[in-house]
Amino acid sequence: MDFASIDMKKEFAYYNEVAPKQTATILGADFTYRYYKNPNPAVNATMVMLAGGTGLGDAFSMLARTFMERYSLLSFNYPIAYDDNEKTADAIAELIRRVQAENVYLWGQSYGGVLAQIIAKRHPDVVRGLILTSTASMSNNLRFAGMQCLVNMVNEEKEQKNISTYKKLPMKLLPPLMNMAFKKHLKDNPGAQAGIKELLKQVGPDMTKDYFCHMAHLLGDLRNHLGTHQKEDFAFLKGRVLIIEPDDDKTFTEDIKEELIRMMPEPRVVRELPGGHLAMLFDLEGFVKIMNDFMDTQ
Repeated sequence: MDFASIDMKKEFAYYNEVAPKQTATILGADFTYRYYKNPNPAVNATMVMLAGGTGLGDAFSMLARTFMERYSLLSFNYPIAYDDNEKTADAIAELIRRVQAENVYLWGQSYGGVLAQIIAKRHPDVVRGLILTSTASMSNNLRFAGMQCLVNMVNEEKEQKNISTYKKLPMKLLPPLMNMAFKKHLKDNPGAQAGIKELLKQVGPDMTKDYFCHMAHLLGDLRNHLGTHQKEDFAFLKGRVLIIEPDDDKTFTEDIKEELIRMMPEPRVVRELPGGHLAMLFDLEGFVKIMNDFMDTQ
């Protein structure tokens, strides 16, 4: 399976057919989600997909078919109604209970990996395991360089600057700008460039000013979680954590990566996957194989 060869329009249509959007009232607000209950799973588990800083769970649609063939699947864009990470985590946990998802593994990419840890800490009863990819730790034991890296990402000044930019930016320009940013990383892969362009077209209706301002606020709110996680918070997940932190991903400092590994109880760790923060695009087949091999042991 090569990302460059995927017909994104076709995959998104399949995603809409097999896992159509539904809406439930969760903690007093509307929560729109997709849930597919696999009647004959290869592994009796539910994969919950937690997107990164864009917040767009539908951007993982290129993986939906693969996961739905093997597991049950729960996916969503982060609802605007929940205005901080604790409320968002609580709402996701309640949604998991509402749909009666079984053996839940939270897959969190980047920001989604931090959110997965917040959910696991606050609601261990709904979490069977974690898959953390290209993400960070909110450890209370981070060294100065790691803490400085995170503070630079989530400080209030940067949050307000991002919100101001989104408010001023004509949203019709956002998909082309994002496409240009991806093209820089995928300059040697024209097939993947075409796939990204089509994917952005499919999720374009969800890319609004309000939504991106909301995501900027959620990212900024992580400063309230810096240093709040302890190793004991995740002890219940012994042997049920996969960490994919590519060596060539420079988004987070090395001590952040090492501390995430130290925080988790006996995790399986993969560092050699190429592609940096976009490893799932550069080596989609390898990425999925690592995840499936891990799930087969669970």
